[in-house]
Amino acid sequence: MSFSNRKNDYNFDAFLEVREGYDYYANDDFFQKIVRHYTGDLWKTADKEARAVSKKASGEWRRICDFIARPEERPYVIHYDAHNHRIDRIVRPTDTLLMEKEIFGEKMFADEVNPWIKLTKMYLIYQNGESSISCPITCTEGMVEILKRYVNEGAPELADILHHLQYGADGEMAIGAQYISEIQGGSDIPANVLEAVQEGKDGVFRLYGTKFFCSATHADYAIVTAKPVGSEEVALFVVPSWLPGDKKKEIRNGYTIDRIKWKTGTAELTTAEITFNGALTYQVGPLDRGVANVVGIVLTMSRLTVGLSCSAFMQRAVREARQYATFREAFGERIDNFALLEGQLRTIERISQRSIAGAYKMYDDFMGLSG
Repeated sequence: MSFSNRKNDYNFDAFLEVREGYDYYANDDFFQKIVRHYTGDLWKTADKEARAVSKKASGEWRRICDFIARPEERPYVIHYDAHNHRIDRIVRPTDTLLMEKEIFGEKMFADEVNPWIKLTKMYLIYQNGESSISCPITCTEGMVEILKRYVNEGAPELADILHHLQYGADGEMAIGAQYISEIQGGSDIPANVLEAVQEGKDGVFRLYGTKFFCSATHADYAIVTAKPVGSEEVALFVVPSWLPGDKKKEIRNGYTIDRIKWKTGTAELTTAEITFNGALTYQVGPLDRGVANVVGIVLTMSRLTVGLSCSAFMQRAVREARQYATFREAFGERIDNFALLEGQLRTIERISQRSIAGAYKMYDDFMGLSG
């Protein structure tokens, strides 16, 4: 029984202690078995690297992600400086920038990194939700893959961009984005009308027009679809956000960020509407293969990784539901003692485990990593 008490001292400290003491990798026996199964002879190295990343992901990075998810920490854009220069400066929390630097400093997309180690690190990082990190990781992976395919067939700048994404430059790792959608077509890529005007030779173009849904707007480079003048075929390009020497001056590469979209669930991630007015860009692959390449390489890799991230989101949610059920009481009983709730927990636990096992199996089948 309970009586009235104007000083309610109920708190969640016991639940929070369990949640905050959980290590995403070290305390997850099921995921360790998956990693061991797929990494084979590389198991000891994979296990060591997973434990190192997991300590940060389930510790300081998790605390940062919880903080920056608050509405008052949303990114915003400053269009002009005090002297009326157009700068389109994206402002994000300092904690986000520090975490981003550490995560991309893992150099997960370097050629030397085994794919299974990369995927394992990504899965652990993804358990913290979007956090202005998950989408940029996914987009960067897709950009690296398409550039590796065509780096020797285009402008010499492509090699510098690829190196910046994989290994960094001047102590800074680059981040990639994908600007595909336009207001009239959405995911209907052939309906794109963004115009690409060739400038000289060597696959150098200028872009003119608008893109309507540009996530990871803070990125250093973006894969962009556009149609060359006089063509109905969609081509693929990579656009630097700044030309050499212009980032510190806050001079963007021939485009404006018209507005940051107001979102709910992924508010930490910048998504914008952009107008290109002569942005310098570099052709990636044949001009008549843009749709095939963006779907067959860039978006295919991205969708595989989205599957991995969704399984990570599910695992975090299921785990915390279980942890909370062992803490919360109702009618004098811990709620995990109620058969219906316990049945629901077991169901979603099985779904979560099937999802992560399925994500690894799909990667293995698609990439042929085990063979």
